[in-house]
Amino acid sequence: MRKEKVSAQGSVVAATAASVCCIGPLVAVLLGTGSLAAASGLQRWRPVFLGVTFVMLAVAWYLTYRKPKAEVCEDGVSCAGKPAAKGSKAILWIATILAIGLAALPLYAGAVARLVHPDGPAPVRSAGANVASLRVRIPSMDCAACAVNIERTLAKKEGIESARVTFKTKEAVVEYDAARISPDGIVAAIDETGFKAELVTKKGKQ
Repeated sequence: MRKEKVSAQGSVVAATAASVCCIGPLVAVLLGTGSLAAASGLQRWRPVFLGVTFVMLAVAWYLTYRKPKAEVCEDGVSCAGKPAAKGSKAILWIATILAIGLAALPLYAGAVARLVHPDGPAPVRSAGANVASLRVRIPSMDCAACAVNIERTLAKKEGIESARVTFKTKEAVVEYDAARISPDGIVAAIDETGFKAELVTKKGKQ
């Protein structure tokens, strides 16, 4: 396999590794399964993987489009030009598009997740429900898709009236029926998604 193909394909692998922390939660939302956040610890290595991605892309572009060296032929001997590998440039362009798209995944993963899992109608609050509000920090969230996945998980829990998870502030505000679920139960539900929650405030509502 030619060096430029190896570099192009390697850039896609590196870009995938750079964004794997967002791929898991996004896949979980798309499939409607539990969280796939096991790779969230790779977030700290994202700058390294991004660097490898663009270095390998640069090498692939250089090797593909560099000016070939002129061949020196002996007198009376015909020189057969080395045929360029067909499709190498197409592979490079496809790899570049895939690598950039994967590297930028954290920028649009939240929008994709919201499109697949739009906000539903507000739940009907039971009469006389003992509703309280809980605010928690979720510092390990890697991208907006994580927030959507956590919201989807909380919405399935009995006793939770509403949940709003914001990636920008890395916080969640949950309204819940204190007679049906406890703050510890809410924190545990978030922890089950692979993202550790930290209790901030709790207050009752009229």
